[in-house]
Amino acid sequence: MNKENGFTLIELMITILMVTVLLALGVPSFTEFTKNNRLAAQTNDLVIAMQLARNEAVKRGTGTVVCASEDQSTCSGSNDWSTGWIIFSDLDQEGDLEEGTGACLLTEDCILRKRGPIEKNNTLTGSVNQAQYLPNGLLRGSNMLTFTLVSRDCKTDQARIVNVTRHGHTSTTKSLCP
Repeated sequence: MNKENGFTLIELMITILMVTVLLALGVPSFTEFTKNNRLAAQTNDLVIAMQLARNEAVKRGTGTVVCASEDQSTCSGSNDWSTGWIIFSDLDQEGDLEEGTGACLLTEDCILRKRGPIEKNNTLTGSVNQAQYLPNGLLRGSNMLTFTLVSRDCKTDQARIVNVTRHGHTSTTKSLCP
């Protein structure tokens, strides 16, 4: 007598039930994992922008500015950094981007880098609307700048705080949702 190999209906139902339970547990965890990675990436973008501006100020021997920008060509004057930002050299160190030839010559202000809006589900606010670096790498004026990145549907510790010291050093920390 030949025995046939295969699954019984009960074995198939148990397998489907186990896969369903695993997916029900795994999908929400993966969603939170993805959200946390996006927050980390956006935090890193801001940290890199601050470090680049400081490095360029020292390298060029002139001021640089990082400012919130809605159109990625002018400073918006807002503390809402969710719309993006620009980094530009600032020869006269007044915090304004004067129009030049566009060739980014050492004798004119020029945009060094642009960043468009962050993900719409997140908000990024700063204690200031711009960070001005002096040619020696120090921040002009403030002792410390603080930026807060929060996921719109924030859960537990899905907020990030970026602090920039007067010396231009950055630190990031996780924070509880506001």
